[in-house]
Amino acid sequence: MISKILSILFLYSMTSNAQNLPSIADKSISIDGLNIAYKDEGTGTVILCLHAIGHSSKDFEALYKLDTSKYRIISLDFPGHGNSQHLGQVISASYFAKVVAQFIDKLNLKDIVIVGNSVGGATAIRIASNNSNIKMLALSNPGGLDKRGILAPIFLNYMVNFFQKGVNNKPSFQNKFEDYYNKVLITETSGTRRDEIIKDCYKIAPLLVQAWTSFKSKEEDLRPLITNINCPVLFTWGTEDKFVQFGRNKQAIDKFKNYKLIKYRIGHTPYVECPDLFLEDFNKYLEENKR
Repeated sequence: MISKILSILFLYSMTSNAQNLPSIADKSISIDGLNIAYKDEGTGTVILCLHAIGHSSKDFEALYKLDTSKYRIISLDFPGHGNSQHLGQVISASYFAKVVAQFIDKLNLKDIVIVGNSVGGATAIRIASNNSNIKMLALSNPGGLDKRGILAPIFLNYMVNFFQKGVNNKPSFQNKFEDYYNKVLITETSGTRRDEIIKDCYKIAPLLVQAWTSFKSKEEDLRPLITNINCPVLFTWGTEDKFVQFGRNKQAIDKFKNYKLIKYRIGHTPYVECPDLFLEDFNKYLEENKR
């Protein structure tokens, strides 16, 4: 009975000022006055998982099928996502990188493998560019590597305006967001997770507006950081992604010193859309790059 009461009190303290979006996080840590929620299981090599905007630690449920006697798997909820608090800080990969850097220090994590998707991938690139403690990256359709050009700001403005309709509580936004997310997570396997995100579209719309606005800034162009990354990098790219397109990122990918590229006929998030295939490829890459 006492343990049940303590569990309830923990969850309440963890989710105060949080949006309580679907999450697998069951722990929290204070960073800059925010409760950052995370799940932490296993011992051994640290695998730190960073999710996409509007998603959460729940994207990485499948990774806990890895051998937890060999791997310590940590998936966190970014500020404003899942069960983590958000007190008005502007959402961007740069901000997330600062939070994650403090998270790594507070948990005293060493020799880290980072798995990052979308803005989580951009966050991972930024951290690995100035932290020799990062021993490997596994990036899925990461942000920050697009070739940009004259069409990029037009597209980004279009997306910001689209998400702003959710912020403004436009009744038509729900159906339009559903159409959009059917193009983001496209496999049958991802149906449950896709439905959860669609259901919360009005809650996550402000986060999406801030994130997509940040993508326009020069600071979020991570291509200049590539030369600073010396660790092995596994790219697992969803080739059907209409929004973070492989063709627009290939030139940057080829500049990484030590990388392997695996393509899937999926949308944006392999751990959700083809988890068993990703686990097989990821596990093999881990074994190939044992230190």
